[in-house]
Amino acid sequence: MVDRRSLAIGVLALVVAMSHGVSGQGQGAGAPRGQGAGAAGAPLGQGRGAPQGPGAGAPQGRAGGGRGGGGFGGDAGPFTPTAGAKDLKSVLFNWAWHMGMLRSGAESELIKTLDYHAASGTIQVDGQPCTLTKYRVQANYQVPGWRTQIECVRGAAKQKYSNVETLSGTYAWDEDIPGAELVPGKGKATPKPAALDERLIRLWASPHGAIKAAIAGAAGLPPAQSFAQNPAVLLDRQEKAGAKSTTTLMWQADKAGEKAVLTFPIPGVEGAMATATLTNYLPDSVVVTRGTDKTEFIYGKWADWNNPLFKIEALYAGTIVERKNGTVVRSLTAKVTEIGQIYVIMPVPESVRKAGK
Repeated sequence: MVDRRSLAIGVLALVVAMSHGVSGQGQGAGAPRGQGAGAAGAPLGQGRGAPQGPGAGAPQGRAGGGRGGGGFGGDAGPFTPTAGAKDLKSVLFNWAWHMGMLRSGAESELIKTLDYHAASGTIQVDGQPCTLTKYRVQANYQVPGWRTQIECVRGAAKQKYSNVETLSGTYAWDEDIPGAELVPGKGKATPKPAALDERLIRLWASPHGAIKAAIAGAAGLPPAQSFAQNPAVLLDRQEKAGAKSTTTLMWQADKAGEKAVLTFPIPGVEGAMATATLTNYLPDSVVVTRGTDKTEFIYGKWADWNNPLFKIEALYAGTIVERKNGTVVRSLTAKVTEIGQIYVIMPVPESVRKAGK
């Protein structure tokens, strides 16, 4: 019988190889410095969180026994969390592993980009619900960058609304078309510096962003420096270097067992703290507080939402509800994702740079 993990690795490697041959634009599977593409391996269709309680669903080939895990050679990787372990390092590793974000033989966290399409949902526009006809998010977690294309209709008159909300590094702006002004005379980019913090919160509290921010906080590093490493190895190295963790962990009693609750800062947003509550190492919610403001992100229906021809066992939330100070401002249902290493960039238009950060 073919090991599920090996099968997933083979499929990912084949698709990546094909994408390079056809377009020449792919970034591979995100494996740095020549590492092979890997998969984090759990039962197909089950994600990585079936059993309940701390340490449940131990990575295949690890504490639960069986073959070794992450690379083409079946190596179990540089870290094996103990079954039932409740320490911060093990929880962060298991969180990333259950979401399928650990790749290569070294089981490094290598999810760099995202392309997300919603099937349906609503957002608030000027205080009114607007029914989505298009909602697409493109993310680059290294820059960082976050682009949201929105088309919706509101009111009895079915008034159309469209906008492209964009973030890149320390700049935020709106576009009337994606890539506005990057080609002279094409589109209009409008600086939105006041929206920067809101968009950074949305990025770093997102299904992929939250674990990245939590690992970065635990390592005492910005996400750009903590990326592309095995989280357990990274934390060991940072601890030896005397780095101070800003991520904390506690356990919360629940009818079904215990839930891990992690608190960590939102990168780039002074005073913003996130609290992620996990069930089976997948976040039910990420709540961000800053002063008197509270933004809640509620996640459900975790699955591999990639195209059926490109399933790589990397999970994303199928339902997303965002509440700002108790009011629902966005409610989304997933249609399809592209979680690999697709080419996603958000160049800053010159007019936005001149307007300042």
